[in-house]
Amino acid sequence: MNGKLLLFLTALFSISAFGQTKTILDKESKEPVPYVNISVSDEKIEFNADENGGFRLPKSDPSKTVRFSAVGYDAASLKASEMQDTIYLESKPIALNEVVIGSRKKENSLTIKTKKAKKTWSGSGGGMNGSLLHARYIPFNPEYNTTPYLDKVRLKVDAQKKYTFNIRLCSVKPDGSPGDYLYGENILVTVDKKQKYAEVDFSKIPIKIPEEGLFIVVEYLTIKENRLSLTGDNDSYPAHMYGYGPPILCEATETMEGWSYKNGTWMPNPKTANGYAKMFMEITLTD
Repeated sequence: MNGKLLLFLTALFSISAFGQTKTILDKESKEPVPYVNISVSDEKIEFNADENGGFRLPKSDPSKTVRFSAVGYDAASLKASEMQDTIYLESKPIALNEVVIGSRKKENSLTIKTKKAKKTWSGSGGGMNGSLLHARYIPFNPEYNTTPYLDKVRLKVDAQKKYTFNIRLCSVKPDGSPGDYLYGENILVTVDKKQKYAEVDFSKIPIKIPEEGLFIVVEYLTIKENRLSLTGDNDSYPAHMYGYGPPILCEATETMEGWSYKNGTWMPNPKTANGYAKMFMEITLTD
C-alpha cells in the first residue's frame, strides 16, 4: 500500500474513532446509560461517560481494549478500532435473595466507629496515575446479627465547592476482591461547599451485610463540576488527565481493607511505611 495512502487512512481513523462523541445505551430500552466507567487497557486512561451516556475517547492505540463498567449492567470490552458511534450494554439483574431478608424494623441501631489513625490525608480521584473507583471492605461481625441492615454511611470530606460522586455496593469474591453489584442502581451523593461530612442514606435499600462482608465503593465522576481547583477549569486536556473531588479523608491502618480499580482490574492498595490506605467511614446499621 502506498505510504501516503496508509498515513491518510490512519489519520482518517483517528478522526473517526477518537474525535466524535459516542453514546452508551441500554441494549433493550435504548435509553442512555449515565456515568459509565470507561478505561483503556495498559494505558493510564480512565474516565466517565456523562449523564446522557456520551463520551469522547482520547487518542490511543487502535489495538487497545476499551472497557465499560456500569452499575446494573454486564461489563463490556471492545477494541478501540471496532467501536461504533453507539455502544450497547446489557442489563444484569441483581440477585438480592442472599442479602435481603424480610423487612426492616428500625427499632435498634448500631454505629461502627473506628479510632482515627495517626496518619491521615485527603484523597481524590483521577489524574494520570489515579483511580476513579476506591473500595472499602466492610467485614461481617456476629454482633451485627441483631442490626444487619445498612442504614447510613458517613465520609469526612473537604468540600471547597459543590461535588457529586457515586456509590456502588459490591459483594466479595473468593480472592477477597470486589465482586458483583449488590444493588442495581447508581447512588448519587452531592456535597455542598464547606460541607464536612457526606452522608449516604441506605434506609430505603434493604441491604444487609453478608457473612463474607461487602464493599462500599466510592466512584469519582469525571464531570467538569468535579474538577479540583488546582487542575483548572479549562478544557485544554482530556478528561482523564484532571483530578476530581470531593477530597475524602483517608487513613493508614495495619489491615488491608482498601482496593482501587485500575486498567479494568481491582488492585489491593499496597502497604506503605505507614500501613495500608483506606477511606475513613462511619457506618450505622439497623434492624
